[in-house]
Amino acid sequence: MNKMPAADFAAPQHAPDARPPHHRILSLEVEGGFLDGARLEFSDGLNCIIGGRGTGKTTVVEFIRYILGLMPDPADSRPRAKAIEGHVRGNLGSGLVRLEVETKHGTRYRAERPWGDDVQVLDSDGDPVPVSLDRDLVFKADIYSQNEIEEIATNPRFQLSLIDKFAEEAIRAASTDIQKGKRAIEQSAIDLRHLEERIREIQDDLPEIDAVQTRLQEMQVVDGADAGVINAAHTHKALRTRETEAIADLRRVATAATADFRRFADAVTENCANAYGDGFRDGPNGALFETLEGAVEDFVTVFRSTMPVAQSRCQALLEQLDEAARQLAVDHARQEQQYREIVARSAQEKQRASERAKLQQRHLTLTKARNELEGLLNKRKTLEATHRQMNTRLSELRDLRFRLRKEVADRLTLALAPTIRVLIIQAGHRGGYETLLKEMLKGCGLQYHRLATRIVEGMSPEELSRIVRKGDAGRLAEDGGIALEQAQRIVLHLQGSDQIGKLETVDLEDEPQISLKDGADYKNSADLSTGQRCTVILPILLLESERPLLIDQPEDNLDNAFVYDTIVKSLGEAKGGRQLIFVTHNPNIPVLGEAERVFVFTSDGRRGGVSHGQSPNHPLHPPAAHQQ
Repeated sequence: MNKMPAADFAAPQHAPDARPPHHRILSLEVEGGFLDGARLEFSDGLNCIIGGRGTGKTTVVEFIRYILGLMPDPADSRPRAKAIEGHVRGNLGSGLVRLEVETKHGTRYRAERPWGDDVQVLDSDGDPVPVSLDRDLVFKADIYSQNEIEEIATNPRFQLSLIDKFAEEAIRAASTDIQKGKRAIEQSAIDLRHLEERIREIQDDLPEIDAVQTRLQEMQVVDGADAGVINAAHTHKALRTRETEAIADLRRVATAATADFRRFADAVTENCANAYGDGFRDGPNGALFETLEGAVEDFVTVFRSTMPVAQSRCQALLEQLDEAARQLAVDHARQEQQYREIVARSAQEKQRASERAKLQQRHLTLTKARNELEGLLNKRKTLEATHRQMNTRLSELRDLRFRLRKEVADRLTLALAPTIRVLIIQAGHRGGYETLLKEMLKGCGLQYHRLATRIVEGMSPEELSRIVRKGDAGRLAEDGGIALEQAQRIVLHLQGSDQIGKLETVDLEDEPQISLKDGADYKNSADLSTGQRCTVILPILLLESERPLLIDQPEDNLDNAFVYDTIVKSLGEAKGGRQLIFVTHNPNIPVLGEAERVFVFTSDGRRGGVSHGQSPNHPLHPPAAHQQ
C-alpha cells in the first residue's frame, strides 16, 4: 500500500509531540457482569487485546460501542444489530460500563452507562454535564465488529457510509437539507394534485356554459314592452338562490373558524398541562419549575383571553348574517311573487319558466366556477413556480453531496494508487426508484413489473413526475419504451396517487465502486475473494482520522504474509495520527506493529478479564510474519 500524500489523507510518521489533534479513549472500566473489575488504560497509538476464545476480548469493543451510542442501525443489518445488542446485554447484565475519553481539543469526559439506560457524562472535575458523546458529536470513533470489513466490501450502502466519514460534517449537513427539501416537495406535490383535481373538475364542466348560454339566449323574450322585465326577472330568480347560499357559506366559515380556534386553544392548554405535569415543585428543582409555571400560565392565558374575543366577533357576525337572512327571506318572498306575476302575464313564459329558471341557475353556477378557475390557475402558476424552485434546490443539494463524495473518492484513489481505486457514480443506484414505482403501479390493471423496469431505465423520476402531471402519455410511451395504451393507463393511475411527491424526491443513491488491482485490471470489491475483500477495505480504514479506530480481529480470512506486508506496515503509518484498538489472535500485529500497549485476556469460564498488560518492549510471541 502506498503512503498517502500529506496534503490529502496524510499518514506520515509523526513525532510524539507533532501528532495531529485527534480523539482518544483513555480507559474502560467494567463493574459487574462477565468482565466485572476489568480496567483497561489505553495508550495513544496501537493497543492490542489478545487472549483465547471466550475471554471477553470482543466484549471490550462492543462495550465501547454501546457507551458511545454507536450501536448498529437495524435498518442496515437487523441480524447484526440484534447479535451485538444481545452480546452487550448478556455480558453486562446489571453491571455498569465506565469510559474516559479525551477530545481532539484536549477536553476530558467520563461516561458511565448501565444496560437499558442513558449515558451519564461527567467533566474532568466529576461534575455532570448536559452533553451526549454521540448525538452532540463531541466524540466519535470508528468501530468494526468481526467480519464487518468483508460486509463493507459487498454492500454499497456500507461503502457509501465509509466514504461519508471522510467529510462527515459537510455531507451530514447536505443530507439533512436534502431530507427537509424532500418533505417540502412531497407536501407541495399533494397540494398541487388537489389543485389539479379541482381545476379538472371545473374544466370538465365549463364547456357546458356555452350551450347553457346559447339556450338562454334562445329563450330570451325580445318582443313586447315587458321583454326586459321578464328577462331580468329570470336572472334575479337564479341570483336569489346564490344569495341564500352565500349567507349559508359565511355562517359555516364563521362557525368553523371559531370551533377550530377553540379546539386549538384547548389543545394548547391541555398539552402544556400534560408536559408540565405534577410534583415538580416538591422536587430538588422546584424553584426552577415554579418560575417556569408562571411563564407557561402567561402563555396559556394569551389563548384563553383571545377566545372570548373570537367568540364575540363570531357571534356578532352570526347575528348580522341571521338578520340578513331574515331580511333576505322577506325580500325573496316578495321578489318571487313579483316574478310569478310577471311570468303569469305571458303564456309562453308559463310553459318554459321552470326550464329557464334551471338554466339560469346553472349558468350562474358555471359562471362562479369560471371565476374560481381563474384564481385557481393563478394559484397553480405560483405553486408550480415554487415547486420548480424546490426541485432545483434539491437537485443542487444532491449535486453538492455528490461533489463532496467525489472529492473523497478522488483523494482516496490518489492516496492508495495503484493498488486500490475508489469511484463514485452520481445517482448510479436506481433500486429505490424502481421499488417505489412498482408500489405505485399496484392496482393499475397491468402486468407492471417489466413496465416499471423499462420506465426506470428510460427516464428520471423527475421526468416521469412532469409527464404524469401534464398527462403526456405519448411522451411516456416514447421515452419509456412502452405501448401508448399502457402509457395512458399508467398516467391516469399515477395522477390519482398521493405518492407523486415521493416519486419526485425518491433518492437515486450515489453508487460507490471500490476496486482492487488484479494484474492489469481492477476488480470490484464485491467480486473478490474473502481475503481480497479485506485487502481492499482495510487500507481505507487505516487512513489517518481524528477518530479512534477499533476493529475486532482484522486479520480474519487473511494469511500471515498479507498481515505482515500490508497491515503491519500500514499500522506504522496509521498510529502516528490516530489511536488504534485491535482485538487480534495474530501475534504479528502487536509484535511487528510495535503496539504501545497489549492487554492479555483470560477467563475461568464464569468471568473474564485482563491478566496483565505489556508494552512492545516485552514481546509476547516471536515474530511469525510468514507462517501459515
